[in-house]
Order: sequence, then C-alpha cells, then structure tokens
Amino acid sequence: MGCSRGVCCVTVAAVVSVSILTSCSDQPGPHQTVTGLLVRVGGPAPGSPVPLPGTVVARTPAGGQFTTTTGKNGRFQLSLPPGAYRLTGHSPQVMGDGQQELCSAARTIHVTRRVPLHNVWVICSIP
Repeated sequence: MGCSRGVCCVTVAAVVSVSILTSCSDQPGPHQTVTGLLVRVGGPAPGSPVPLPGTVVARTPAGGQFTTTTGKNGRFQLSLPPGAYRLTGHSPQVMGDGQQELCSAARTIHVTRRVPLHNVWVICSIP
C-alpha cells in the first residue's frame, strides 16, 4: 500500500524546507576561515577599542548569509565559501533608541580558497 496523498505532501514539504535551510549554511566545496573582532570605538571616553559580545553576520550580494556569535572577548570565526561578503554585527552593549545598533566592517571582504582572513574588525562606532 502507498502513502496517502496528505502524508506524501507533508514529507515533500519537509524535504524542501531542509534543503533550503542547509543551502545557505552548508554550501558544497572548499571553505576558508575568517576570524576577527566585534569592537566598540568612540563614545564619551574614547580610547582603545572595547571587545563586545554579540553576533556577526556575513552576507553575500545574492542574499546568502552566515551567522556566528562572539564571546565576551569579541572574537568570531566564520567558515565561508569563496566570494565577496559584507560583515555586520550587533551587541546588547551598544543600544540606540531601545534597539541594538548595527555595526559593520570598514569594507567588503573577499574570501579566496588560498588564504584565510584574520583580524577583520566589525566596528560599532559610538559618537
């Protein structure tokens, strides 16, 4: 006996959902490591950059994204396929109008197969 029409539809929908979710985070092929810091600069007492706990997101021009969290030391690590990425972040320690402020890297990063990227800063600039 075969499955009923309703059961088959649910199974197909679940398989499609799983493949969509994994396509953004588990792209096939070689990946490269990108490491860096989420930091706060500026503010009423400017000085050395302050590492922040929070989240860092790498976005492709096509809309794909990879997300990681940082510890209290602000350090992050991402494993990314080759391509161009815009890095942004946010921290509960940098708030404006009741929301976490958007932080960003100074420029787009370019990931290649050959060389890992280290010491990329995602900066939360405080006036």
